[in-house]
Amino acid sequence: MKFNYICIYILFTFSLCFSSSSNSTLMSNENYITGEDGVVRMYVNIVGHVKNPGTYLVYDEIDIMSAISLAGGYLQGSNLNSIVVHHEDGSSSKINLNNSLNSNSSFDSLVKLQPHDTIFIKQNFFSQIFTSSNIPAVILGILNIALTIERTE
Repeated sequence: MKFNYICIYILFTFSLCFSSSSNSTLMSNENYITGEDGVVRMYVNIVGHVKNPGTYLVYDEIDIMSAISLAGGYLQGSNLNSIVVHHEDGSSSKINLNNSLNSNSSFDSLVKLQPHDTIFIKQNFFSQIFTSSNIPAVILGILNIALTIERTE
């Protein structure tokens, strides 16, 4: 009987320890979060045609290219001419990242990221057709049939 109470006490203690440590990793609705290191951080969302879309805790005043890099970078076939940043207040900004990549201009001048912004990177139309449809397989199948018919005649 005493052993059961000891086991319950130990399980209860462990559950309190682990539950309090996991609460510190939950997202916050606060605009800015200051860590123990004194660095001011904020959450931004990075979605679309990137390697690891998701919500990221980034330092304040981060440039858009550094934020995209945190998500693993943009994928081949991304439309870098029209990246859209949706702000929490409902407004949005359209960015042409190709211009900045091809020039020596700073990424800081493109857009100032704000807390809870969502960066959306679209996929090019032709890239989307060839990666998410069966059109290339159908075309190659028809070509294969045409060549087979031509060889048999």
